[in-house]
Amino acid sequence: MRNIDFSNFGLYLLLFLSMALFFALRLISWLLPVIVPGEEQRKIVLRYKSLVELVVWIVFIIWAVQYLFYSNQSYAVALFALLFLLTVYSGWIGLKDVIAGAFLKAGHRLTLNEIIRVGEIGGKIIRFGHTSLVLETDSGETVFLPYSFLYGKVIIKSHPAESIHRHTFQIEIAKSESTRDVTERIRSFILTLPWISLKKDPHIRPLSETSTGQPIEITLFSIDKEHFQDMERLIKLKFADLGEKK
Repeated sequence: MRNIDFSNFGLYLLLFLSMALFFALRLISWLLPVIVPGEEQRKIVLRYKSLVELVVWIVFIIWAVQYLFYSNQSYAVALFALLFLLTVYSGWIGLKDVIAGAFLKAGHRLTLNEIIRVGEIGGKIIRFGHTSLVLETDSGETVFLPYSFLYGKVIIKSHPAESIHRHTFQIEIAKSESTRDVTERIRSFILTLPWISLKKDPHIRPLSETSTGQPIEITLFSIDKEHFQDMERLIKLKFADLGEKK
């Protein structure tokens, strides 16, 4: 009677479990909208899904090394080497931005609210993250720049003649109104206000429709922030009738 080679049996079992784990993770990803129906909760899950899958695979490889150690030590050593390389690579990815950030902060003496430009990317520094520098662009977008991307590049500091402040609020118009027409009318009216900054145009953009109407987000720029409430009041008063039509 032919004896079963337990060394090969263990390897085949390990390959089967690897495939089962792979398809199980894919199935969970596919069923995620059903498992987590809430949109906000789903966004949080998606944010950490890749990290959780990486941890699961690392734990599986550690278990596989222990499992094969007594049946096939050569495969165990190979898996241990793979795990070691994966750990070193992951550590380097996480640490390289931290190390680059330490040298960057010390060498360039960057400060909050300072305006910088790196190549085609520019904006105001709003936060020093652990691994990235966070900028706010002129259009109001938030840009995350990894420190390793910035290190070794030319960083241009801007010193504007005036400090420009911003103020954002919303008005709501009827769904029957033309957002393009209303946007142009709001822009024209804002430019007539005496306190508005001439260096930065106002930002006006429609948001997602609600059950009651069409919200419009308005961002004003001024060198004197004490007049923002007056400007907001005048704009809402000027276009108050647009929200009454149904």
